[in-house]
Amino acid sequence: MDVAEILTRGGASRIELLRYCVMSVTMEPVFVFLTQEYRLRPTHVAALALYDVFCAPEASARIKGGDVLPPRNLVLVAAIRSIRQQWDYLQGAGEPREEAGVSITTPYRNLFDPVARSVQNDAKGAFARLELRFNPQLSPQENLPGGKMNAGQRYFVEKIWQPVVRPRLVTAGFWHIANIE
Repeated sequence: MDVAEILTRGGASRIELLRYCVMSVTMEPVFVFLTQEYRLRPTHVAALALYDVFCAPEASARIKGGDVLPPRNLVLVAAIRSIRQQWDYLQGAGEPREEAGVSITTPYRNLFDPVARSVQNDAKGAFARLELRFNPQLSPQENLPGGKMNAGQRYFVEKIWQPVVRPRLVTAGFWHIANIE
């Protein structure tokens, strides 16, 4: 099974795969999918949501990315700092642009591509494991060991994904994620 192809193709198979990823707390494919969406419409709020939810050291749904994530990737940190400064200014939290020294630009559409590539190319990472374990013929629940979520997975879905992560992503413009429970 090719996870990247399912994420690109869309439809019911993508929804089922993303639901399984949330239920199994496998956030890397969710991040890769949202990175593809971000490339189509790179906005300040979307960049900040992807970073804050998946990449920041204290992110609630932090992905595993080793050297491509902060604190090791200072390029990403600097880019997000600039985007956050611009977003704050756009929200009216600052002085006139000339005095604040803020230049408003559209966020770089490929900002998260190195992280997404690293996640996809990791031979021992979530994508590789998912391609071995996920059966698209089964429901997301049936793909879980024993056919149900364990306590940690249930906690993540009920206390982190549903009340925190999903609303933040939907508010940032990632409306496809609204159906992923």
